Amino acid sequence: MEIFFIVPIVAALANLSCLIENIWRDHPFHRLITVFYLAIGIQNASTAAMCITSSQEAGLAWWIFQCHSFFALAPILVGMAGFCTGRRILNPFTILVLILAVIADFLCSSLPRMFVVEIVTYNFGSGPLLTLRGGMIGGGIHVLSMCFCIYFFLKPVKWNVFFDKKFFISIFMLWWLALFSNFLPLYGQELPPLHPVADSVLSVILSVYLNRYSEAKFGILRIGANILISIAIGVLFGMLLWSLLAAISFREIYVTAASSLIACSFLSFLLFHQYKSNQVFSIPKLNLEKYGLSKQEIRICELIEEGHSRSFIQLVLNVSNGTLRNHFKNIYSKVLPESKSSSKDQLQRLTVFLSKKKSKTD
Repeated sequence: MEIFFIVPIVAALANLSCLIENIWRDHPFHRLITVFYLAIGIQNASTAAMCITSSQEAGLAWWIFQCHSFFALAPILVGMAGFCTGRRILNPFTILVLILAVIADFLCSSLPRMFVVEIVTYNFGSGPLLTLRGGMIGGGIHVLSMCFCIYFFLKPVKWNVFFDKKFFISIFMLWWLALFSNFLPLYGQELPPLHPVADSVLSVILSVYLNRYSEAKFGILRIGANILISIAIGVLFGMLLWSLLAAISFREIYVTAASSLIACSFLSFLLFHQYKSNQVFSIPKLNLEKYGLSKQEIRICELIEEGHSRSFIQLVLNVSNGTLRNHFKNIYSKVLPESKSSSKDQLQRLTVFLSKKKSKTD
């Protein structure tokens, strides 16, 4: 357990990879996800620093730094749940949780001893010992956000068809389960905090999920995130297994083999879903290959023919507005080469063209 700090470090690097890959995307939901990756990355990095700190002052300073991201996650989750259920990201519930989170964060920064009794040493490293009042404030913010999210899920205005309901509800519930389990070490239990792995696993899975309909090749950053989080899971599993097999000879061999198997299995799971080919909906083939369109451009044409907006297409393909605009320019030049009209007229002509293509294939 002395090397537990490696887990949040690797997890933070996985979050950094997701952040860099997503940072140029400018759809409102993409921007929210970017902030989500940033908050989790900061939380994991500060957890690693706190684990290896050697003084009360340094440990308390890192805990205050961690609180900034901890409280930021509550309104982020409410905003995500609101968007998935047909509401605005910055809805009244998000604003309320944001105000309460800012107040709680201010209290943590200005009156840390109201929240923390002391920084204690566990078998996995240093960590804070919370006061009852501190736990109630910190947990209360997230309980409130959880209640708002559950309300959104039960009473959606209109569920966004891009997001699978069961998947997103499962993601949220697993995240809250990991979050509230962290209160065990915060009250003196010798259990390492699970949020570094839980947060990063969910963020990497979310990154895979958001890219599931894109035909574009994924880059080294997403591959790196997959590898890093798989290593973090393997290392954490190995540390837990090391303690359980204390009386067994040659436990190094068994622990190494089991950790490697777990890491490779999770990496295989992620890569399988990266390469898995999906259709957004039951979209008919339009036979556009002869026009020299890329797979991504064909996917855009299919979505246009089905009547989806540019904003929805940007969300489905998980790209920036500029990238989507370039795709449209390429499509116009290949399919409507004689057109010199405005982009709005070109879109209308493209829609008519695709409608005719569909009628021929039916």
